[in-house]
Amino acid sequence: MPLILCHSPKGGVGTSFIAAQLAIHLAQRGHDVSALDFTYQDSLKLYFGLTPAQGLPELNDGSADQIAVSGVALFSAYGLRRDATFQDLLGKPDHSPFAGKKIFIADVAAGDRETKDMLLPHAALHVCPLHPRPGSLAALPKVEPGTATIDLAKTGFVLNHLDDTHRLSRHTHIFLRELFGSKLLGTIRRDEAVNEASAMFEPLARFAPASVALNDLRRLVTTVEQAAGLVEAAEEATS
Repeated sequence: MPLILCHSPKGGVGTSFIAAQLAIHLAQRGHDVSALDFTYQDSLKLYFGLTPAQGLPELNDGSADQIAVSGVALFSAYGLRRDATFQDLLGKPDHSPFAGKKIFIADVAAGDRETKDMLLPHAALHVCPLHPRPGSLAALPKVEPGTATIDLAKTGFVLNHLDDTHRLSRHTHIFLRELFGSKLLGTIRRDEAVNEASAMFEPLARFAPASVALNDLRRLVTTVEQAAGLVEAAEEATS
């Protein structure tokens, strides 16, 4: 099931940024990728260099012109989450709408637990971004209420906005590394170029090719490939 679900129980931790960068980097590595924006904020496209005025086609609108940026097909899926036909398909794990070779990256808002819970059974991997801040760490029990985070089979964590010059940030990294082990998929260092790039409506790689965050993202995507079983799928497709 080549669906990677990006969702965190805490907003403002960079979920849309990470979803966009995973899609871009997976496409660069030769995968067929579509990015789905399930959020009302409609901000995923900003990290591809599009402006707020540029609308995305609906995923279920076959007549709409496709928009592709950096090798990634972009779709709005906010309306799809209320579509009865789509919900019916999600209720049938044996007939997943995400079956096939294409990889789908789904960006789901923090407060939208309903969509997250509908998509999770179809996901190969749930990527949960965190910040090195008390509010983000306090939300860990909300990732899957009633289940310890270390027992979540499909979930991997990404620590975003890491700043080793701050003691709390360093200690948070140590704590999460000890808590999650290999389930901590990676860290992304704090880099103001990320915000500057989106403010200028430029993809990060074009705006700041020397960004330290880009180096971290390149390492992260190889880990995500392994965790989501995408390496094996690619090898089977070429064999």
